[in-house]
Amino acid sequence: METYRISSTLNEKDREYLIQTVNDANEGAVRTTVYVNGIRAESVACPHPQTIDPERILTLVKLTHGEKKKELELLLKAYRRVFELNDIKVMFQLGSAFFYKGFFEEARELFATVTRLQEDHHQAYHYLGQANLELGRLQEALAAATKAVSLRPGFADYRNTMGEVHLANNDWQAAMTEFETATSINLYYADAYFNLGLAVLLQAMSLHDRAKMPMQVQRIVDCLNKASLIDPEFRGDVLNGAIEALRNHDFTTALSTLKGLSDQKKERHRRDFSNLYMRFVLHPEWVSDQVVSERIKFLEEEIRKNPNYVDLMAELAHCYLEQARLHWQKGVEQYKKTLDVNPGLKQVREIVDDAEATFQTINRTLDALSARELG
Repeated sequence: METYRISSTLNEKDREYLIQTVNDANEGAVRTTVYVNGIRAESVACPHPQTIDPERILTLVKLTHGEKKKELELLLKAYRRVFELNDIKVMFQLGSAFFYKGFFEEARELFATVTRLQEDHHQAYHYLGQANLELGRLQEALAAATKAVSLRPGFADYRNTMGEVHLANNDWQAAMTEFETATSINLYYADAYFNLGLAVLLQAMSLHDRAKMPMQVQRIVDCLNKASLIDPEFRGDVLNGAIEALRNHDFTTALSTLKGLSDQKKERHRRDFSNLYMRFVLHPEWVSDQVVSERIKFLEEEIRKNPNYVDLMAELAHCYLEQARLHWQKGVEQYKKTLDVNPGLKQVREIVDDAEATFQTINRTLDALSARELG
């Protein structure tokens, strides 16, 4: 199969965004990769049938490339506008979109601006810590993560991020303390158990205490097994291979395997939520049942990891009400269709009148809630 390749560049401030789209016969997909100043930020594959016609392949390459370029143009346009608006909520949402797409420098700038505008914005500090960690700015990552934890000490995610920063700083004991705190807040926090296993492994490799090795290996394996029992994404041959390497005291192989597994899981997580955040940022008017349902699923998962996350609980409640509004509207429309078929149904007409009046009340309530949240 012939290979088709399209490249485009966009420029913003001192950054060059290179977009490359190519059909990969071995992968059976059209892959688009975005580089920022030569560093890969995002890579997305669009699968296609193995027997696809070459002309359709070329069309798919052009279409996929055009969509990605348009998406990036819209994202950069929003990036320029948000600094003019100084809207904290929009700025945070846009920063989240950049973060999940792997554009960490842009995300860092947005989250840092949010924290300057609102010094108690704990979510922005949390994301700022993660963005700085991805960029290798470890002291800034530590400062942001510390601030997030000080504002919300009972949030398991914030403790886990703080632990990851300590890991990057080679402070194994501090990392273990944070991961243990995260699991005490949420007994079902798979990522924290996995990271705790990593921290124990790194400490064991640094101390070279042969007498303690069997006990340390068992603790690491216990942590990894807990993580895999809670989260199926950790299960499989890769984890089994790492555990086998641990039991053979091949710590270098075990560490490399576990880090790779963790990185892949984070990449999947970012990819899963990238489109969700893009929809809310670029097309806030596209409120549909599917979009709200996806947001609810995301929030429920985040709250499962952070049972004390009050802000997310409030947002989830709002999403449930928004979903109810959409369903109520569908119910009213369905009753109207019923009357179109049989206008003589008096009881249905009375129901429609009551339902429409209630729908107006629902609209006013949700509009008032939105106004308060934005204010």
